[in-house]
Amino acid sequence: MRIGIQTWGSDGDILPFLALAEGLQAAGHQVTVAFTSVDNKDYSTISAKCGFQALKVFDRFEEGMDQAMTQIIATNDPLKQFILVMEKYFDPAVYDMYDASTQLCMDNEIVIGHMMNHTLLTAAEKYNRPRVVVALAPLAIRTKHIPLFGPNLGVLLNQITWRLGDYVGRKKLFSIANDIRNNEGLPPIKSLQRELYVSKDLTLIASSPSISIRQQDWGDNIQITGELNFKATDQKPSLPDDLEEFLNSGSAPIYITFGSISPYRAQETTELMLESVKKSGCRAIIQADWDNVHSVMEEDSIYKCNRLPHADVFPHCSLVVHHGGAGTTHTALRAGCPAIVVEHAFDQTFWGNELKRIGVAGKVLHRNSITAEQLAKAIKATLNSQEMKRNAMVIGEKMLAENGVETSVRLITERFETS
Repeated sequence: MRIGIQTWGSDGDILPFLALAEGLQAAGHQVTVAFTSVDNKDYSTISAKCGFQALKVFDRFEEGMDQAMTQIIATNDPLKQFILVMEKYFDPAVYDMYDASTQLCMDNEIVIGHMMNHTLLTAAEKYNRPRVVVALAPLAIRTKHIPLFGPNLGVLLNQITWRLGDYVGRKKLFSIANDIRNNEGLPPIKSLQRELYVSKDLTLIASSPSISIRQQDWGDNIQITGELNFKATDQKPSLPDDLEEFLNSGSAPIYITFGSISPYRAQETTELMLESVKKSGCRAIIQADWDNVHSVMEEDSIYKCNRLPHADVFPHCSLVVHHGGAGTTHTALRAGCPAIVVEHAFDQTFWGNELKRIGVAGKVLHRNSITAEQLAKAIKATLNSQEMKRNAMVIGEKMLAENGVETSVRLITERFETS
C-alpha cells in the first residue's frame, strides 16, 4: 500500500511516527512522512537510513519550544498551556500543513496522523481517504469510566467532564480548523473527541498495555499497541569510559533528568537536583543543562552529563527521577526502574498518576513548588520501597516482550489490505 504519514511537535511527537514508518516500509509498503518540528529540526538522516521519504513542512517558528517553556511552565492551567502551544507552534504552520495533508491524500491510499492534526482529518474527508489516528497517550480518548479531569465521579458525571472539555477545546483551540473546513465546503467539527482524536477506521494508542488500561466502552477501532520505537540492533551499547568507571565504582546510582525541559531555569533546576541528591545520600547521574550552570562543586558521588542514551543507561540505575514525558516514562519502566515524576506541563501529571496507579511511583511532585527537601524525601522513600522495586521489575519484563511497531503494522495491514 501507499501510505502517507503526517505528524507535528517535538522529538517525542515525531520520532514514534518515524519508527512506525520504518516498520511499514520494512513490511513492503511505500511510505511518505510529512513532519512539522516545533524546534525546526530536520529528520532526513533518519528517513534516509530507514528507506522512506520524509518531507519537512514549515521551519519558520520564531523560537524553539525550549525557549517558550518558561512561559508555558509558569502557567499551571493545562488549557492555557495548550492554547500557548497552539498559538505559537501550530497555527503559524497550519496552512502549510494543510497543503501537505492534501498532497498526502492525493498521493496515497491511506493516511496516518497525529491525533492533534486537524488538517489531515479535513484533507482525508475531502479526498475520501481512510485515516488512522495515532495517540501517544490515552488521556484524550473518551470513556465514561474515568473523567477527563478531577476525581472519578461515576459514569454520569464523568461524561459531563468530557463534554465540557470537548466544548472548551473546540472553542479555544481549534476554531481555525472549522475555518479551513468551511473554505472546503465541509461541515464543522462538532466533537474533537469523536471526530479528531479518534478515527472510525482505526485509532492506535502508542502506549504500553502494561501501563495503560483499555476501557470497556472503546470500540474495536481503538487499540493499545505498545510504544513505537525504532528496530533494535544486536550491537552491544557502548557507554563512555568515565561512565563505565563510575557505574563500577559503587552501588547503582539514581538517574535524574527533566529531558528537553532541563534548560528551564537551568541554574535553579540543577541546584535543586544536586541538593536533593546530597540530602538523600545516594549516588546519582544528573542530566542537566550544564553548559548554562556555574559555580557547582564537583562530587565523586555524582556523574554529570548533558545527554545519554536512556535505554542503555537506565538498566544500570536503581531509580529514575524524571519529568513524566511519555518516552522517558516507558524507557525507565522497561528498564525495571521505579520512578519519581516531577511534572512541568502538558500530559506529565497523567503519566505520573499512571505510574502511581500501577505501583511503581509515589505521588506526583510539581516543578513550580518542589523543594530539595521534598525531592530527597521522595528519593529515600522510593529507594526503600521493596514493593515498588518488585512491581517495576515485573512490569519491565512484560514490556520487553512488547513491540508496538509490529503490532501497529499488523493492525494497519489487517484493517486495510482486506478492505
